[in-house]
This record gives sequence, C-alpha cells and structure tokens, in this order.
Amino acid sequence: MQNAFRNLLAQLDPSGPSEPYPYQLRTADLLIKGHNVVMTAPTGAGKTWAALFPFIYAKQHQLDFADRVIYALPLRTLAASLYRSTQAALDRGALPDDISVSIQMGNQPEDPLFQRDIIFTTIDQLLSAYIGLPFGTSKSQANVPPGALIGAYVVIDEFHLLSYSEAFPTLLDMMDRLAPYTKFLLMTATASPSVLHALEQHVRGQRVALTQAEFQQLPQRERTLTWSDDRLTAEEIVRRHVPGGRTLVVVNRVKRAQELYEAVNQLLLQTGRTFEHRVLHAQMFVRHRQQAEEWALRTFQKRSTAEGILIATQVVEAGLDISADVLLTEHCPANALIQRLGRCARFPGEKGKACVYSLCEGDQRQFAPYGQSGSEGGLIMERTESWLQLLSPDTLVTPELEQALLEAVHEELDQSRIARVMRDLFLRKDLVTRSLLMGEANTDQLIRQIDSVSVIVHDQPAELDLLQPVDLVSISRKSLHSHLRKLNLPKEELARHVHVPQFRSDSYDDSPYVQWIPAGQANIVLGCTLVMLSPDIVSYREEVGLVLEAGRPGEKSGLLDTAPAAGAHDPYSYTRETYLEHVEKVRISFKSKQEACRMATKLLAKQFQMSTEQLARIGELAAALHDAGKLSSACQRQFRRWQAYKGRPENELLAHTDYDATLAADRHEYHAGGYKPPPHAVEGAAALAGWIGRTFQPQLAAGIVLAIARHHYAFSQKAEAFVFAKGALETVQLSTAALAYRPTLQSVKVSVKLDRHVRMLQDNHVLAWYWYVARRVRLADRESFEQI
Repeated sequence: MQNAFRNLLAQLDPSGPSEPYPYQLRTADLLIKGHNVVMTAPTGAGKTWAALFPFIYAKQHQLDFADRVIYALPLRTLAASLYRSTQAALDRGALPDDISVSIQMGNQPEDPLFQRDIIFTTIDQLLSAYIGLPFGTSKSQANVPPGALIGAYVVIDEFHLLSYSEAFPTLLDMMDRLAPYTKFLLMTATASPSVLHALEQHVRGQRVALTQAEFQQLPQRERTLTWSDDRLTAEEIVRRHVPGGRTLVVVNRVKRAQELYEAVNQLLLQTGRTFEHRVLHAQMFVRHRQQAEEWALRTFQKRSTAEGILIATQVVEAGLDISADVLLTEHCPANALIQRLGRCARFPGEKGKACVYSLCEGDQRQFAPYGQSGSEGGLIMERTESWLQLLSPDTLVTPELEQALLEAVHEELDQSRIARVMRDLFLRKDLVTRSLLMGEANTDQLIRQIDSVSVIVHDQPAELDLLQPVDLVSISRKSLHSHLRKLNLPKEELARHVHVPQFRSDSYDDSPYVQWIPAGQANIVLGCTLVMLSPDIVSYREEVGLVLEAGRPGEKSGLLDTAPAAGAHDPYSYTRETYLEHVEKVRISFKSKQEACRMATKLLAKQFQMSTEQLARIGELAAALHDAGKLSSACQRQFRRWQAYKGRPENELLAHTDYDATLAADRHEYHAGGYKPPPHAVEGAAALAGWIGRTFQPQLAAGIVLAIARHHYAFSQKAEAFVFAKGALETVQLSTAALAYRPTLQSVKVSVKLDRHVRMLQDNHVLAWYWYVARRVRLADRESFEQI
C-alpha cells in the first residue's frame, strides 16, 4: 500500500512529498479493513488524498471497498476546488482511466443522480438527497439519489462548520441509519475533543490523529499572528501588502468585501500601482466566480512569483489550495480563524504574517454573521477576541497554539452542544422518518435555515426560458427585502421591476417551465426561491458581483445575450415500442450496471442471507415488472387511439407510442385531444402485490412493490381501480420467463393505498433495499431509451 501511495504522490506533484505520511496510511488501512474513521489533521497536511487514496487503491487492486465516493464539503468553493484538482489529476494520468469524476451543486448540477465514481458535492446537497428533497432534480425523482449511498464511501470534510441545530443531527441520523451499508470518513482540522469523541462513538469507528512526532515530520512553515484593535481598512490593506507578494483579505460579509475592493481599487489607481486584485464571494455568477477562483489558484499557488490581492469572504476558509504571504482577516470564531490561517504560508518553506482586526466600532460590537452579544455565537466571538488580545505581536503559530485556542474557545460550548444533540437524536430520527415516508421534508429543520433566494438579472420576462441556461446568483431574502423597502417604489413600479415565477401545476412532465408574475409588494420575495430583478434596481458587475443598487446607465452585465422565446414543451420524445421490447431493453440496461453497484449488492445480499446473484436477479425481476400497469385496458386503449391519430393502427400490447415532443402539433393534440393514458405505476404494483408477497419475505416484498409503484413519482402510494387488457398475464409471464418466475396479476376493483408497504420503510434494511432497487429500476428505465 505504501508503494502505491508513493507512486500516486509522485504523479500528483513530483516536487511535493515523496512519501505518504503515517496518518494517511493508517487512515487507508482502517477504511479498507471496513472501519469508519474520524480523522483530524492540520490544514495543508494532505487530507484530501488521504481520503481518496483508499478508493483508488481498491479500484486498482479489485478489492471490495465501495461503488463510489461521495465527497461532501460545507462550501461550494471547496467542492469546486477539489473537483478541479482531482479532474486535473485524472487528465494528467495520475488516476486510473476507468475512474470518472463529477461535481454536483446547485450552480453546477453535473451529476444530480450521483452516477460517477467520485462525486464532489456540498453537505447540503448530500443531506437533501438523503431526506428526499434533492437539489438538481425534481421531487418526483427523489428516490433515485439516495440509492447512491448504498455501497458508497462517504467523505464528510470540515464537518465542524455544520449547524448543531439542523445539519449536524441529520448527518448523525444518516450515518446511523445507513451504518450497515455505507462507509464513512469524517475529517476536520478544527473540531474540539468532545465532538471528536462523540463522533467516534456514534459511527463505531476509529480515530486517526497525528502524533507529536508526525507533526514534526510535516513540512515546516512559519507564520506569525497579531491582534489589532483597529478596524480593517483599504489603507491598511495597501500598507500591509508587500510589493511583489500575495495578500489575502478575508471579511465576514459580501457587502464589506465589495466596499473594500472598490476602495483598494481607487487607492491603487491614485498611486499608479497596476498589479491585479480580485474579489471573491458567493454573490457572483458561476462563470465569474470560477474565473476569480482560477485566478486565485494561479496567483496564490505553490512557488508563485505573481503579485496580487484577493479580498474574499468565508468561501476561502477551507479546502482552497492557496497560500498568501500576508493574511489580513476580520475577527471571526477560533475554528474559522484556524481555517483562514491555513491559507497563509501553506506550503513547505514559506513564511507569512497574519493579522486579525477587531469588529468593534467604539462601544459597538458587530459580530454578524456569527451572532450577537449574549448568544452562543457572540460568546464564541468574545472568547476568541479575549484570547487573541493576550498574544504578543507576531506570535509564532504552532499546532500547540492552535489546539490551545480551540479548546479555550470551543470545548466547553461544544461539549454542551454535542450532549444536547445526542440526547435529542431520537427526535431527529422521527423528523427524518416522516420526511422519508411522507415526502414532507423541511430543509429549515433538517439541513439549514435557508435565507437565500436565487436572483436573475433581466428586464424582459417574456424572453426568458428556464429550459435554457441562465445566470443565477443567491442573496439573502432579508437583504433583498430590505433593499426593496428602501427603494419605496409605487406598486406599479415595483411590479415592473420585480417578477416571481408561477410554476405550471398541470405539466405533463417535470418541465421547469414557468410564467412570470409581476410582484406587487416587497414582501413577496420572503417566500420565494427564485426572483427576476430589473437592472434598474440592482447592479451586477463582473468584477464585484451583485450589488443592491441601481445599475449604471446602459449597464446590461449579467443579462442573457440571447434568450429564446419561452414555451411549454415536453422534454421527452418516444418511439413505438411493444411491452416485451421495452422490458427487454430495461433488463439489458439493468444488467449492464451490475458491476457499478457490486458493493451495494453484496452488502444487501449479506443482510438478506442470499447470494449476490439471487439478489441481483430479484432486482432484475422488479425492473421487468415495473410497467405491468401499462397493460391495463385503459392504458392500451389510449395508446391505440394515439397511434390511430398518427395513422399507425395498432393491435399489440404497447409500452410507448410515437410521440415527438419537438412537434407543436403533437404536443397540442396530445393534451387537448385527451390522449394522455391513466396512471399505471401504483396500479401495476397493487396488481402484483399479492404474488410478490407470497413469493418473497416481507422485507424484500415491500421494497419490490414500492420500487414498482414509485418508478415515476417518489412518493406515490394510491392506485385507482382498473382491469387488465386481454393477454396481459401471458405477456407479463413471457417477459419474466428467463428469470424463472411466473407472476400472477389481480385487477384492482377499488382504489387502494400501499400504506402497509410504506410503513415498512421505517425498517432501515427495507429502506436500503427499496432505495437500491428503485434507483436501479429507474436508471435502467431511463437508459433503455438510449437503445431506441
């Protein structure tokens, strides 16, 4: 294993460490042996590759380890940075060719169903997928992403940034519920001992930390720390910047970063200094934020000779592989400060100076966004300030000093917080269970109190089609609401400048098509997730992002260059396909992905005391039966009516008709002419439930029935009365003959609900099996269309 890690390091960076650190090897060894791990290591010590190496090693040596890595981080910037560096390593040939890498975030929804080998995402995205409200896809597909957790290796990086009241308890519930089926690695540089001990106990894992001797083996860097009672100003930034060097400025609010950038820009213009300087924060369009990040990664890279100033918010706190000579930061909590210090003199042999600036103005204490005086957040800020004030100027930063700071500031509060979380964890389990069973996920309770709204800067609502790529930027709802109130526009003016979306409720599919409604009052933005604002009331500039002020005359930055006319359309087209043809294609797709879920199949087979071949065959049976409800008389009647309209009379039992979504005539006639067939998914499950219940043990049967019932909508459970068409039973039995099963069908005489099956999802093993088979059936169904 050591040789393999050594080779990986050589390919990643020939000038970097030539040998893996002992803690990296201990981590890999424990994970490959099947243990969960809670790992602590200082910033810049190689945690990322310590996390990825076990998966790469297992792939190279064909070990049973995990089907995929889901690498979750608290901030988008961190996820994007690690994705780019890992993809670059893959492009250079440092990783095996058969490994695929993706990123899944709200602003980069590249892999919403978590299908690649290594997926970088945010912890918000991961937990949302777990509770049944995934980002990047519709609620109807909410049972597809969580199936990726079964047989996966999940890395939670910098977990100390999670909220103790929302995301952290949900994470604990996820790790507990998925314990038999998912491997976990939790990593941090700045968690207190009480939290680490609680996590180690909860995941029944092993703790990995560096010994004193290992700390000494780390590349030596020298950074000093100074406290300042003054506020951070543009003049101070320019004064402290070393000509030819790199200065990183970290502040706590976007508006503050923008103001400092503009002021620094003016000072540099006045003095005739021309080196590049940038601002980086969350309120920027994706492409502009990426450009700023890429500039920062180049300018602040190892052995850089470039000159620059980067003014940023918390988005650079962790995971961004940059190193500054000078770090100037506003006062922040101790654990955040240690992360910020990790961006100063990050690489071996470097020297750096860091200064922390007070947030006090006279007698006023401005601790936003970390809390107010008297709150827990305020207390942490006050303790951090008191501790820093005792430091001598240019105090040398050592691991011992960082640990002392953490324990002095956070340990007592963290101890009480983690005790409270553990005591009330049964309440979180109930909330998550309700979400999983009923589809009533509450992200404010379970993940994060989301105070943000996505903003589109555009002045022509009729031209904007959300089916096309569009620039979005997130901002606090309260900030936007306050801005609109300050404008004090008449109702008619407000309606001209602010539009909110109204989503179609009668859409045939999951199309995000909307119509834009004028907003008559400012309060409406408090309940929105998306809003369109005219550039007459907000400004967007590439260099600073979204600013809550009127745009400059003629300014159109951020608008779509070309926006196609909006129009409702269905995203899917179909070609005539008999029921037997469709089942065969779905089964081929299902079997083709067997290797991609080998570990999940193995773990579930062990739980249900059968061979992997038996379990895979049962999953394939569910795939073969998923469309049995289409064999109803009502469905087949509608199929034949449509084919007759198309001039292609039909006598066979069909799964799909000829429907071209690109033809306006087809779209109009299909809806207006009443050709839409009745629901079939739950109906097919209800018709098969009796036979499935007699054939399989109750836990397996519940998962199969629900996977069939929910292969179109993740929370369906009611079937209407229907009868089967002539020849339906023979067709179903013919479609499953190669699987050695002879299903029987029973028409549904009255509407029924699958309540009993849904309740069985409270059993963690049933839930895991259901997620596994539902995901595989739905992906196989989708991929079967590629064969047409």
